[in-house]
Amino acid sequence: MQHPARCRSLEEFILKKTDIRAFGSITVTAAMKTIFAIIGSASQDSSNHQVLRHLQHKLSPEVHLTVFDRLKELPHFDPEESRSQPPIEIIALRQVIQDADLVLISSPEYIFSIPSGLKNLLEWCAATTVFTDKPVSIITAAAQGETGHAELQRIMRGLGARLHAESNLLIQGVKGKFDAAGNIWDQQLDIQLDQLAEYLKSS
Repeated sequence: MQHPARCRSLEEFILKKTDIRAFGSITVTAAMKTIFAIIGSASQDSSNHQVLRHLQHKLSPEVHLTVFDRLKELPHFDPEESRSQPPIEIIALRQVIQDADLVLISSPEYIFSIPSGLKNLLEWCAATTVFTDKPVSIITAAAQGETGHAELQRIMRGLGARLHAESNLLIQGVKGKFDAAGNIWDQQLDIQLDQLAEYLKSS
């Protein structure tokens, strides 16, 4: 039986509560590249949100970026359900991942690892082929981040994703790279995001 609180459609679950002010609203055309961006942070307005806001501005209007930042609303992974009767939220997310031209994951590092909510989502995808040969870009924005960055790359390769060095970015000391208004003051980060945006548009 479907849980009454669960969303009834892909659009309702993926697009509800979308912050249009933060990420913009554009008309998607058939020729546009589509990127599905997953924010691994459990915080509402994290450093990873700030990074993606700036990246979005650098990508527009050539790329349509859809941001998903509600990992904590997903059901806990159940291997039997995953194989036989996955929840509607998981079916929806699998389909969006499958349809996207590229998946971008922007995540912090929690206790030298990836966040549990992100790992939960990836576990729901482990018994599928949604990431097989899927281009994936990884941003790790954290205080240190080296261990979590390497771990996430290893997981995504295990899921069959295609990763390239140019599409991955480790941002260390991320909280010190933005001012109080959320603007980038660190010139190196601004250049790195410019380079990543150009790669994502051309790849």
